[in-house]
Amino acid sequence: MKPVPFLLVFLTCLLTACTLPPRASEAQRPYGVGYNFHVHAESLLLQEDRPMHWCQGVAETSDSLFVFHDNHIVVAAITVIPEDCVDSVWVKVARDQFTMGWTHETDLLAAASPDDPISQAIRLLSTPLVQWLLSLLTVFLMMALCVSLRLRHPAALPVLRDIPTMNPTLLMICLLASLCFYAVIQQQSPELWAQFYFHPTLNPFSQPWQLCLFLASLWLTLLLAILCVDDAFSLLSARHAVIYLLALCDLLLLLLLLARRLSPTLLFLCSVSLGCVLLYRYWHHARPLYTCGSCGAPLRHKGTCPHCGVIND
Repeated sequence: MKPVPFLLVFLTCLLTACTLPPRASEAQRPYGVGYNFHVHAESLLLQEDRPMHWCQGVAETSDSLFVFHDNHIVVAAITVIPEDCVDSVWVKVARDQFTMGWTHETDLLAAASPDDPISQAIRLLSTPLVQWLLSLLTVFLMMALCVSLRLRHPAALPVLRDIPTMNPTLLMICLLASLCFYAVIQQQSPELWAQFYFHPTLNPFSQPWQLCLFLASLWLTLLLAILCVDDAFSLLSARHAVIYLLALCDLLLLLLLLARRLSPTLLFLCSVSLGCVLLYRYWHHARPLYTCGSCGAPLRHKGTCPHCGVIND
């Protein structure tokens, strides 16, 4: 089994921890003239004429036009009309030289998202539909795991009957750390997340220290996920490795779904407590105490090596 499906589920798990940033008009605007958007709504109504100071909104009149789903648009101008009770910020966008017009910033951000794959993924995975799909996936994984355990002999399971390697424990702790870093950013510096949403990058060293820690923890989590897949297939039979990774994916999704319901302070306290429990369980119940004298595989107890069959006294 290749690790790609497991990694896709895991990356989905990480990205759904993210939410859309606050409205750009509520903070320093992270985009300007020349910025590119991608329309994800069915349509976006534009007003051809420049909005006047008495204008209260975009009306579907003879001087209005639409841009549609999957259109790429660019910001051509931004103006502020303080007395507009709907939204004081107006943005002029253009699809081409013949299709351009004005719209409220709130309408633009509701119908379009930054034209970048990372921003598109954050927007998509923040939708309620995806949240429900993730919940259903968690339930499905739990049901599949229960069926697998009833049909097979007792298999290794994360935390309960863990494999003799620390990588799964570190993976769960690193995921909890990523969620805590994200919660701190959302609570203390939401403008940083807005800046990252409109100008995303995977390079942690080009960001402020809060985002640097968050992105570095994501990279470390991805590395640990790859190591967990390799460890599972190295230490277990193929079918038991699949059961173990299925349970690990389910546990990661459960941690994610529970973390989204907690306040930042409660999330931090629960993460520290759970991290201590995970380390205790590994140290006393999964840490390898011996090494096979024939194949070098880590062993929890003396006796027959499950990998090569040699008896270790």
